[in-house]
Amino acid sequence: MPDLVAMPPFAPLFGVGTESVRLRWLTVEYRTDPAVLAGLLPAPLAPTADPLVGIWVAEFLGAEFHLPNGSVEQRPPYLQAGISVRCQRHGEVGAYPLTFFIEGLNHGTLGREIFGLPKKQARRVTLDEDGQTATGRIVTANDIEIVTVRAESRGPESALDPIPEWFGRHFALKLIPSAEGTGYDVSRLVRIPFRTSEPAGGWDGTAEVTLRPSTADPIHLLPCREVVSARYGGIRLDIGFGTYLDQVDRVPVAGTPGWGSAAPTGR
Repeated sequence: MPDLVAMPPFAPLFGVGTESVRLRWLTVEYRTDPAVLAGLLPAPLAPTADPLVGIWVAEFLGAEFHLPNGSVEQRPPYLQAGISVRCQRHGEVGAYPLTFFIEGLNHGTLGREIFGLPKKQARRVTLDEDGQTATGRIVTANDIEIVTVRAESRGPESALDPIPEWFGRHFALKLIPSAEGTGYDVSRLVRIPFRTSEPAGGWDGTAEVTLRPSTADPIHLLPCREVVSARYGGIRLDIGFGTYLDQVDRVPVAGTPGWGSAAPTGR
């Protein structure tokens, strides 16, 4: 297929296309230290007045990738989770993704290579439903359960969207390191459009957030000061092609790469 944009070229793992997927999704939003949040944002992204963190855990059910040549690639069900922070770019409110975690071989490559979404392989991502509660967990490759969120419904089911409105524009940082070891060949901000539809069986409620220390995945640097919302339910998510925005010169880094490095108080 000579007109197909795919990677790697000889034996493609994926073709470049737009995504449509049915989800079982949990989001917990909380307020954090505004100074820490601001320090993690690459300019021109800036904090908003409300220093929100969004932890999400989701089961992707039958993801389809629609390629420009008319073909459709399908994926088996898999689990994914992530942490994004609320931000703005010249007054346009959106989300800056700090890190995503994904189960399953190669499921995360497309979003990472096309958009720069910060996807990492996880040992486990779980989303368990028990009556009126939903519990999400992220267990890293270092076998540290860095995030546990337990949400509980406070009302009847309704057709609400479990994905926050400010997730509708994700500002990802697409980075390609230089082959010569001198910085980045590509360092661009990308706007990624998220569109949701067909909500079903959802509820909102309260939640408990537990963050455990890890030097490789330092989510604990964003302390939970106040849980704002917890929403769970079914939704369809459509992700279109992105738009290149700004060149980014300063890239904030918080963690230290490592396989097995954990703070002494971790799991």
